[in-house]
Amino acid sequence: MNQSFSLRKLPLTLLFLLSSHLTFAGFDEGKAAMLSHDYTKAMQEFLPLAKNGDVKSQHIVGMMYDEGQGVKQSYVDAALWYEKAALQGDLDSQYNLGVMYAQGQGVARSDEKSASWFNKAAEKGHVLSQFALGRIYTIGRGVKKDDKVAAKWYRKAAEQNHFKAQLVYGQICAEGRGVPKSEKEAAKWTQKSAEQGHMKAQYALAQMYRDGRGVIKNNALSYALFDVAGRDGHGAAVQERDALLKVATPEQIAQGKLLASQWVKASPIIISEANPLKLK
Repeated sequence: MNQSFSLRKLPLTLLFLLSSHLTFAGFDEGKAAMLSHDYTKAMQEFLPLAKNGDVKSQHIVGMMYDEGQGVKQSYVDAALWYEKAALQGDLDSQYNLGVMYAQGQGVARSDEKSASWFNKAAEKGHVLSQFALGRIYTIGRGVKKDDKVAAKWYRKAAEQNHFKAQLVYGQICAEGRGVPKSEKEAAKWTQKSAEQGHMKAQYALAQMYRDGRGVIKNNALSYALFDVAGRDGHGAAVQERDALLKVATPEQIAQGKLLASQWVKASPIIISEANPLKLK
C-alpha cells in the first residue's frame, strides 16, 4: 500500500444539526440560523454555549472555524475547540482532531497523537476512526505496522457498513493479510461493498464471477457488474466487459445486459445468483 494517504474531516452539514437530540435555548436558535445559512448568527448562538462547556456546541464551533463559516477560517481555533469537545468524549471531535494531527492543521503534526485520538473514538465504535486505524496500522504511521490489528479495525468498520472498509477487508481476506486466506470471505465482503454502489467493488466482484473465485462462475453476473462499474466511470471495467463477449454465450450476455439495465447508476443494488432472471 502507498505510504501516503489522505484523511477527510467530517463536514459541517445540515444532517449533523438535524440529527442532534439537543433542544434548548441558544442551541435551537443556532440550529435555525445554520439552516437558513446565517452563519454569523449561528456562531453568536453556539459560541456562548461552547464557552459554558456544552460539548456539541464546542464541536460545532470547531467545525465553523475549520470551514470558515460565520468566522474567519482558522485551523488553530478549530483544533482548540475540537480538543475541548474531544476531552469530553465527543467522538466526531476526536476523529477530526486525529485528522488535524495527521495533516498538521492548526497543531504540530504528530502521527502518534493522530493515532491516539483515532483509537479513542474507534474503541467507542466511531466507524471513520476505525477505518482510519485500519489504514495507519497497514502502513505503520504513528503505530507499529501490524496486519492483524489493521484487519481487526477494517472488519469493525466493515461490519458497520463502511463500503470502503468492506472492499479493503475483502482484499485482505483474498490475500490472507492478517487473517486466514479465504476467497469465499473475500467475495462476501466485496459483494457487500458492491451492493452499496461502490464501483471498485463492483469491478472486483465482476472479476470473481468471471473467474469463479469465491463464488460460482457466472458470466452473466460478471457482465452486469462490469457494465454498471463502467457506467460509473471505471475504465478498465468497460474493457473487461467487452472482453467477455468473446467467451460468454449470447444468452449470458443478454441476461447480463438485462440485469445491468435494472441497476441504477451509482445506486445500491441487490446481487443474487438466484434472481428472477434465472441466470446461468
